Formats: sequence, C-alpha cells, structure tokens
Amino acid sequence: MRKWRKLRSFFCPQCNFPVQLKVGDIIIPHFAHLKDSTCLTLFSEGESYSHLQGKQQLYAFFQKHAELVELEPFLRMLSQRPDILITTQSESIAVEFQCSTIPITDVEARSAGYRSIDMKPIWILHTPAKFSSLPVGVGTFDFSRFHESFLTHTSPEGYFLLTYNPQTERFHYFTSLIHVAGKRYIGIHRTLPLSMQIFPFARPKTPTEQEIYRYVTLYLSIRNQFIQSRILLNKRGVNNPFLRMCYELRVIPTNLPKWIGLPVLFSESFREHDCEWQLAFLYYLRRKGISVRTISRSQVRKYVSLLEEPSEAKGKACIAYRDFLISATVDSCQNRTVIDEEKIIQLISERLLAKRYEN
Repeated sequence: MRKWRKLRSFFCPQCNFPVQLKVGDIIIPHFAHLKDSTCLTLFSEGESYSHLQGKQQLYAFFQKHAELVELEPFLRMLSQRPDILITTQSESIAVEFQCSTIPITDVEARSAGYRSIDMKPIWILHTPAKFSSLPVGVGTFDFSRFHESFLTHTSPEGYFLLTYNPQTERFHYFTSLIHVAGKRYIGIHRTLPLSMQIFPFARPKTPTEQEIYRYVTLYLSIRNQFIQSRILLNKRGVNNPFLRMCYELRVIPTNLPKWIGLPVLFSESFREHDCEWQLAFLYYLRRKGISVRTISRSQVRKYVSLLEEPSEAKGKACIAYRDFLISATVDSCQNRTVIDEEKIIQLISERLLAKRYEN
C-alpha cells in the first residue's frame, strides 16, 4: 500500500481534487485532502485514532450481518455523511460512532435529517473512560447530560445505554437504569465482545432476583446519604427548602417515613431525589388542604404547571406516587403507616420487570 503513494494518484469522489494516501506503522490508512482544500464534504480528517479504529471494526462487523454496508457514504440530499450506512430489504440504517461530546442539538438535527429520508439513526457512543474498567454487575453510574440524551427505552427492558470500546473490542451495556438524583443512576453494567455481538443488537437481560435485592440496598443507602447531606451539609438552616418543608409538615428529617422517597414509575422525570420531589408534592397538598385520596388528575396537572420545568411525565410520576400512597392507606404526613423493605422490592421489581408501565 505504501508503494501506491508513489505510483498512483487519488482524487476525492466529491470535489474531484487530489487527496493524499496516508499510511504508517501506527495510524490507520486513510485519505486526506491537501492543505487549504475547499471541499465541503471532508470526511475522516481530524478524527481521533479511536474513532477511525471503531468505525473500521464496526464496518467489518456489519458486513457480516447485513446485505449492503457502506463506509462514510455522502448523502447529497442531506449533505450529511453517516459513519456507516446499512441497507437491508426492509430498511436503511445510518450508524454514527460518537467519540467526542458535541451539542445535543447537533445530534437531534442529524437524526431528524436521517428520519426525513426514511433512514433509522443508530448512535453508538465510545465507552466513557471512567466506565471501561468498572466491574460487571449492579452499581451506580453518573451520566452527563450528553450521555443521558442517548438513553434508549425499550419494553420490557426499560432504560439502557449502549457503548463500544474499540481498544478492547467490547460493547458495554448499562441496563435497567433507575434514576436516583441529578446525574446518578442505579443500573447493571454488562459487557459483550464484538465477536459475540449480533445484529439487531443483543437486548439487555432481565435482572435476577439477587440483582434486584442489590438495587434495593443501593437505593436505600443513597436515600440515607441524601437525608444526611441535607442535615449535615446544610448552610441555610431552616431556610433550606427541604428542611423547611419538613419543619412545617412536622416531620423529623432523620425519621422521614419510608413512603417519602420511593422509586415510583416516571420518577426519572425529576432531577431531584425522590425524597425531595415527593415531600414537595405532599407539602403542596397540605397547603391547599387537599388529601391524597381526593386529589384529581386535573389538580395534579395544575401542580406540575407550577414547577420550574413542567412536563407530562412529571404529572404521571405524581399520579403514580398518589396511587401508591392510596394503596398503602397513607393520607397525610402524620400517618404512621410503616413501609417495609419488601414493599420497596416490589416497586423496583415492577419497574425492572415491567409488570406494568403506563404509556
């Protein structure tokens, strides 16, 4: 291949201007435009080694599982160039292997472009370095807003994130994700060698009973950490919103009932910890003189409309929480109903095993 540089001339298929063949002992062989090129369809230039390596590995993988696979084809109608284009008898799939953080709006725009010409977009993220060496099994993960934008929901598997590490040639699955607070999730980390992957991609496995018990242990531990942080790290005293609500509801934070801070359906729509948004919901009911049993869906929608970032999903989370409190015969913050660990296991099981999921 190195002899070709001296014996042959190469031209860009889009602009028809000369390009250089770059071959070395370390870099992956590729073509590059000459300096100051005005070609508007540049590709494979300025890309990291990991990106080039990952594209080649995925391209070879898809060639074994699909009828027609193209590497970096230029789509003139969109002026876009997917990393890989897969064409089957039933559909066209544009695959993007994303190694760097880009604006989420760019991801949405590119995906919308593919869908506008009846192409299905699939984004595969490079496995974040901090996750590559994590042990497999149940654990906690902090995802950035960028990573969160690639979370996929399927039924009955729930939310998961699929990534790929070209250095180890392994897919990393972060599955059965339950949002805890902020960027933190509880989930299961699994890996799969490229040589054992299938297409369409392997679906996440259902959590085992032992894994669900591990979820509950982690969830309760993080709940306790949240309450302690509000007490010990608080600099505003009773002016802290959480502590202020506890005070006015006559609830001792360290004795916060287990039925405040539960992993109900759609709770991932709130960025706050479940303790925080559920206490705020109960505080609103108390101020308005509304009981848990009598609050209607329209009243819930009104409450959600007052939140900083209202959404339909937050309304569903409040309804799910209301329904749980009714089933547990809890009607006010002074109720002494005790929720044991088995009830929390049941709630998490319903989410992870998809015994019920409202659309």
